[in-house]
Amino acid sequence: MSESKELRIPVEYFDNGWKKGEAVISKSAISFAGVTIPFKEIQDLEKLNYEGKEAIRIKKDRNYYLNFGKSQSQIFRYLAFNLKSDRFAVYFLSPATRGGVVVSDSKWEKGYLSITDEALWFLSASKQIRISIESLGSVEKDVRTVGKKQRVVLVITHVENGEVISSFVLCPETTMDMLEEYIKNIIDRNKPKEALSEIEEQILTMVYTGVDSVSVESILGISTEELNELYDKLVNLGLARVVKIRKEIELTPRGVALVSEIMKKAAR
Repeated sequence: MSESKELRIPVEYFDNGWKKGEAVISKSAISFAGVTIPFKEIQDLEKLNYEGKEAIRIKKDRNYYLNFGKSQSQIFRYLAFNLKSDRFAVYFLSPATRGGVVVSDSKWEKGYLSITDEALWFLSASKQIRISIESLGSVEKDVRTVGKKQRVVLVITHVENGEVISSFVLCPETTMDMLEEYIKNIIDRNKPKEALSEIEEQILTMVYTGVDSVSVESILGISTEELNELYDKLVNLGLARVVKIRKEIELTPRGVALVSEIMKKAAR
């Protein structure tokens, strides 16, 4: 889009119900319903279903929900490429594995690894993959086969619908070292500030593998009251949420990501 051109496009926006209007998209901002949001002030961006419609969520201080009809994918791609972010030219394979199984139809893409305040993005002409910061699990260098050659790649894991997904990044060594450190710092900032005890790590792992509360009590030899106190701590740390009145919990993405780390540590 050139400096002088603006795109005017019909839009539906949510304001106590879906309303019809017009959006104006320039090189540096999007305007609709009397609101102007410079791209460099967008704090988060996401595709989702909202109040019965496929929507783009734009966050600037609060959330705005927009539907552009047939132009939805095109507008989302344009916004994703123009967010305020730290952006690095890379080759990426995402997803590379899902639940430990290789994703056979996934292909290497030339594009960018883009990091915002709330998400990590893989961007190419055909893919705009958003990974929320809180669902990141680990980052490390490893040797993988790329084009029939053994190459050092950056392996980034995250959690999606309870499954651990890995993505591979290929870039110059100095960029890779810097990205590894950068992403590691982001993950560390989002880890629980308080270290977990051995029994708390055991509970996380058991919940992850589908063990219910009664069985957890039996395996660990603890009372319901003791387990509830431990569950409360995991919930307060943002690692789990309550799903039943007789306190059953399920792990949040952060909790699943931490279990991945615990299991890796136990295997060493």
